[in-house]
Amino acid sequence: MPKLAKIQSIQKITTPEGGAYFRVRFPAGTTSHRFQDGTVSRRTVYKVRKFTNERTARDFATDLRREHREAGEESHLISEGAKRALVLMVPKVRKRGESLESLLTDLSGALDALESLRDPNTGKAPRLLDAVQDYAKLIRPTLGTEATRDEVELYLDETDKRASTGNIQEDSARDTRNRLKRFLSSKLSLQPLGFFATDAGTKALEKWLDALPVGPTTFNNYRRHLSIFFGWAVKNSKLPRNPCAQIEERRKKRSEEQEAEIITPAEFRSLLLVARGSLAGVSEDERWSPGLLAGVALQGFCGIRAKEMTRLEWKAVDFEEGQVLVSKGQGKTRKGRLIPLPEACRSWLKDVAGKSGPVVPNEYQKKVSGLRAIMRSPSQATRSAPGFVSSEMPDNCLRHSFATYHLALHKSEALTSRLMGNSPGVLRDNYEALVLRAPRLAPEWFKVKA
Repeated sequence: MPKLAKIQSIQKITTPEGGAYFRVRFPAGTTSHRFQDGTVSRRTVYKVRKFTNERTARDFATDLRREHREAGEESHLISEGAKRALVLMVPKVRKRGESLESLLTDLSGALDALESLRDPNTGKAPRLLDAVQDYAKLIRPTLGTEATRDEVELYLDETDKRASTGNIQEDSARDTRNRLKRFLSSKLSLQPLGFFATDAGTKALEKWLDALPVGPTTFNNYRRHLSIFFGWAVKNSKLPRNPCAQIEERRKKRSEEQEAEIITPAEFRSLLLVARGSLAGVSEDERWSPGLLAGVALQGFCGIRAKEMTRLEWKAVDFEEGQVLVSKGQGKTRKGRLIPLPEACRSWLKDVAGKSGPVVPNEYQKKVSGLRAIMRSPSQATRSAPGFVSSEMPDNCLRHSFATYHLALHKSEALTSRLMGNSPGVLRDNYEALVLRAPRLAPEWFKVKA
């Protein structure tokens, strides 16, 4: 196939008699000849127009270029059969978001490459269709012909093995299985894995996520676990790209919703008193102390995650140095960190601290939920107890409050994010809007004492 020819520049021709005229040579189509061996030779046919003055010649050339552009990227160079083929191709090309020009350029390059492989003895060059079919057979394993459901199960089996060898936390592996189990129960998991490498697959996955009756945080968790799975598929050459890269995370509304995620120092002190069992209406129930008090204090004063508290032992709490060690095996991100132990926190822990063993009791998170329920709906005796302040106690309020007040007090994203085991970006996205109400209360938070 000849390269797309262009309209030549205007030429001034001098005649033998001493006169002159202006010539415009332009492509007017193609001719082809098929040889007996099946090969086809094509060449561009040119026409010539002569003009007595340069201005008229230039106007003609300009009009001709405009006409060719409007007809579709110099389509006059293409045979009638090729034009009919392109008419069929254009809708499909546009649907994929490509341009016909880029497709023709790639096609021309492919044909030139095949022409270079022409056999000198037979004069035959490989057919483009044969080359495409051979290539499809070669890359078929990477196109995701396997059933997605089977691949998810294989990925979950590998995740369980990694958890059993200690490479990841068992809680993390359990969360992964629970998230992906919902995807496995959907009809979408019956699609071949390669379907999700297409635009249609990405849209179907996004539609499935959007249909989940969950809030932004849970939506992002499902998206994250699916992204990790598809990333695993890409890494193992089962898929050419990760569809979740095209799906945006959901943003939580800031303002009132986030303002409610932190509590005041007075509410924090009430929660500590309830956890210690020193208020009327809760002291007779041994579930509230002593390990429960230690967990609430360390979460509020040090920002330790609830899951991390269930793995923390007393040997990691150093009262002499005034710090708590969250080791690699205990942290969510598997990176250890040292957290300062405020003096106020030590005052709450001095009577309940142990020398060894776990810091918090079994089912710690469930019992903390019981404490929060008391704070929301206290008994008459508890409500009238000195120093008690009722509160809505939103989920994860202790860690959120620590982050908010610590950031307001120290004004260092790097420091606060390091103590929390987060990146500065995560800290900025989740807590920056809360700092507005925190500066006045921040010093008081870290001085809350019994």
